[in-house]
Amino acid sequence: MPLNPLHWPHRVKLIVAFATLYVVWGSTYLGIRVGLEADLPPTLFAGWRLVPAGLILLGFARLRGRSLRIRFDQYRIIATVGLFLLVGGMYFTFLAERTIPSGLAALIVALLPLWVALAESLVPGMDRPTARGYLGLVIGFAGLGVLLAPRLTGISGSREELLGIGLQVLGTWFWTTGSLISKRRPVDVDSMVATGYEMLTAGCVLVVVGTLAGEWPRFVLTPAGAGALGYLIVMGSSVAFTSFVWLLKHAPASKVMTYAYVNPVIAVFLGWGAGMLGLVPPEPVDAWVVVGMAVIVTGVALTTSAPTRPSLVPAPQPVAELALAAEAHPAAPDAGDAQAETSRP
Repeated sequence: MPLNPLHWPHRVKLIVAFATLYVVWGSTYLGIRVGLEADLPPTLFAGWRLVPAGLILLGFARLRGRSLRIRFDQYRIIATVGLFLLVGGMYFTFLAERTIPSGLAALIVALLPLWVALAESLVPGMDRPTARGYLGLVIGFAGLGVLLAPRLTGISGSREELLGIGLQVLGTWFWTTGSLISKRRPVDVDSMVATGYEMLTAGCVLVVVGTLAGEWPRFVLTPAGAGALGYLIVMGSSVAFTSFVWLLKHAPASKVMTYAYVNPVIAVFLGWGAGMLGLVPPEPVDAWVVVGMAVIVTGVALTTSAPTRPSLVPAPQPVAELALAAEAHPAAPDAGDAQAETSRP
């Protein structure tokens, strides 16, 4: 087989792209935990994960002949979405993983499609789940209850873990808000360019916040910290996202979106393995985690695979929104949530 990926057979490209999407995005939760265990302060860690990644994506888009020029009204929407997805959603994963295992964080993030489906069912003008979709919502959120049960009853865990779980759930709500804005306010900008600006904007905001919080004296790059940061920049943001965009053009969206089921499972067992090797504090996979994982994945699979029904109430049409271009900005699972999915840790 030729060394140049451009000359690989199409089937091989598909296998490599799916493997990258599953394993790399599933491993980003562990990458965050490794960086935090290396004493990287969370805000600057998150910020410097995004700034270089945004510049890399913009550079790659330019090399592919994409224009980097966008109008201010387009940038305003892109920046708003980026702040909700990345300063809100992704950054809260960094905060949560200070007190909860990386696998548990991934399982809570796996609920994101359920929160989005629930929110869309309540927002005028958006599709509603069918009965199977609502069943998936009930099952998926029951899985969250399974994960919370031992901590609420005192069987295992701690109050600090409950705080981390709360932060991670709050992060998924920020994600949901950003996803809804992305769908309600589409802009005609190339997905890679839009994502690059989202990352760059959110990263700069987090660097400023981290500076104001006095984190610079603690931002010391040990080998483990530098490795975690470099992995998240290059693999987690650039390589995995590029694979995601390529797959959306060369494979059915329903198959691409299977990463939502696979990533949390990979994250759980990578965290367990890393804990066994002493790379991070132990992340035990007990019966509660296994059952919660199975229930959540089942609920997500039911909801995301179920057909939807049109809204009973038409969407409002503000004057400013009518002035926007009609082409949809990428939003899962149709044109591919190339924009919203960059919120993944």
